[in-house]
Parts: sequence; C-alpha cells; structure tokens
Amino acid sequence: MSIAKLFRDNFLRSARFSHPDFIPCRIILSRPILYTYKEKILEVIERFPLAFPNYDVSSMKFDNVLATFDENRLVRDVFGTVWRYRIAGLGPQPHEYPLADLDRVWSWELPDPEAGYPIGYADPKPMISWEELFEIFDKARERGDLVVFSLHHFLFQKLMDLIPLNKLLLAIYSGDKRFLAALEKVANYQLGLLKIAKRYNGIDVVAFLEDLGSQDSPLIRPQHLKKYFLPYYKIFFDEVRNMNAFIYFHSDGRIIPLANVILEAKPDILNIQDIVNGIENISAHFKGKLCIDLDIDRQHLIPYGTKEKIFSHFKEVVEKLNIELGGLMIHIEVYPPTPLENIVFLAEACYRYCFNIGSRY
Repeated sequence: MSIAKLFRDNFLRSARFSHPDFIPCRIILSRPILYTYKEKILEVIERFPLAFPNYDVSSMKFDNVLATFDENRLVRDVFGTVWRYRIAGLGPQPHEYPLADLDRVWSWELPDPEAGYPIGYADPKPMISWEELFEIFDKARERGDLVVFSLHHFLFQKLMDLIPLNKLLLAIYSGDKRFLAALEKVANYQLGLLKIAKRYNGIDVVAFLEDLGSQDSPLIRPQHLKKYFLPYYKIFFDEVRNMNAFIYFHSDGRIIPLANVILEAKPDILNIQDIVNGIENISAHFKGKLCIDLDIDRQHLIPYGTKEKIFSHFKEVVEKLNIELGGLMIHIEVYPPTPLENIVFLAEACYRYCFNIGSRY
C-alpha cells in the first residue's frame, strides 16, 4: 500500500474511532521552507516518508528558484476582497474590504455558484471551473489521497475578510441587520457551492475553515456564536452527513470557551491548536467526543524547541489525548525560521509516538 493510501486509511479509521494502526501524523512544509532547504528537505522526506504523506519526492523539483521571497501584489477574490501579498508562499492580508461601509451590503452581490469554485485568497486566480475541481479530485483518488472539498473561510472568518474586525464585532454585538444580511448572503453562496460539490461521488472530507479565536480568547462570545452561526453550521453539517463524508472543522486561536457550541454543531473532526488551548483543556472538553486533529505549536515549539521539548510535547499529547479506538491525529505546519534539524526532530517524534517505529529516537 502506498504512503498516501496508508495515511488515508488510518485518517478515516481515526475519524470514525475504528482502531487505526497508527496515529495519523503529517508534516506540511511551507513554500519558503521548501525553497530554503531544497534537496536537503527531500532527504528528510525520504528518511521519514510516513511523516510526509502529502509529498512525492520523485515529482518535486526546484527548477524555478525564487530570487527573493519579498513581493508586493494585490489580487481581488470573488467576494470583492482585495488581498495583499508580501511574502511569496505565505498567506496575504485584506487590503480592501468590500463591506467596509456596511450599508453596501444591500447592493453587494456574489456570483452564481454554478460559475465556478472560488480559490482561497484568489491565488493563482479567483476561481476554477467545477470540471477542473472534479479532475483534481479524480487525480487525488488515483493517487490514493483523501478527497477533500474545502469551504475556505467559511462564515465568521469570511465575514472578517469582508468587514473590518472592529466593525464586525460591534455589528454582531448589536445584532445589526446589515451584519445579518451579510451573513445570510455568505451562507447561501457557500451552501450553493456545497450542493454542487455533492454532485461528485467520492468526497471523503468537507473542510470548514473558521478561525474563531485570538491568541488568548475567542473573537466572538459563545452566545453570539450559538445565536447567529450555529443554526447555519447545523444546516451545512447535515448536508455533509448526507454525502457520507466527514465534517472537518478548523479554528485557530483559543476556542475552549466555545467548546459547548462547537460540540452542539457535531463536527466529526476538530482541528484545534495545542498550546493556546492547553492539552488538559482539550482533553477535558473533546477527548472521545470527536476526533481531535491537533495543530502543533508553530510559534515557539516548531521553530525554537529543542529535541527534548519536541519529544516531551508529543509524548504528553499522545498520553493525554489518544484512546485505543482512535480519535487523534496530529497536524504540523512548518514555517521560517524553523531550522532543518527541527524538521528532523518532528519527523522522529512522529515515528516514535505516532507510528511506534524506531525506539532509537
């Protein structure tokens, strides 16, 4: 069985609490990391292939070497947000908000979902045809990869792309009718996209990307999340269940105070950050209730942690969050200034604590 197929099989078994052979653990390398280490990173992937299920070394080339990672370009997405890119390979920031003036919402229009699938951050172009997307799904299936349909920046996070955050939070707090109109328009458009995606028979996972937290607290109060967003979550999640696909809910930031609302929505998999939420808190609120896809701390541990700290953290995560039936996965994203040796330590930790391979680590 290929690495991709092996990962997919154990990912799905972990999600359904069906005795996976190992804890699915994947390292995702940002473009600046790839182009910084080039052939050296390929050697690491070849040494630890199970930790890099998304990479095929035979097809990875560095012919187009970046002269610099600095850039300054603007792109407009189908929602009307203008994004500003400053570092090649990393995500942009909103430069212009289409609903900076909330009164614009009454004339603001979104495309017909049939027009195509909008690419996140409009890079390299605002949208692709559904035929193109379904061809991408076909190729993923041929490789043995997971077939994942993503609603990039779902509802709350999409509104943050459209409305400056201070105005958005005030509008939510006051129940502003203009906010409610914007939410309804976004939800109807996203639901239209999901219903078209349902035409493809064979989607494994539908991902909802919905950052709800800041560094030390949620961005939204639990009662507002429940009142305004939870009803929509339930509608979308029911659609996914009818597809026989898994509901993957992602949120960066501290979201523990929102745990009860998230559980009420009943996602199958929750991608949650480790340090800002606390391993003990994550265990107390979510262990055994849904599958935890734990996002390893990329602010401190990944770039600056010693081997001992990385191993100790993985050991704690597995001991406190894993159960025999499954329900735990580990997600690792690597960005500068992470040294190459730390990427090796992360892979070694995956092999020791997630795959139970190589006690020498």
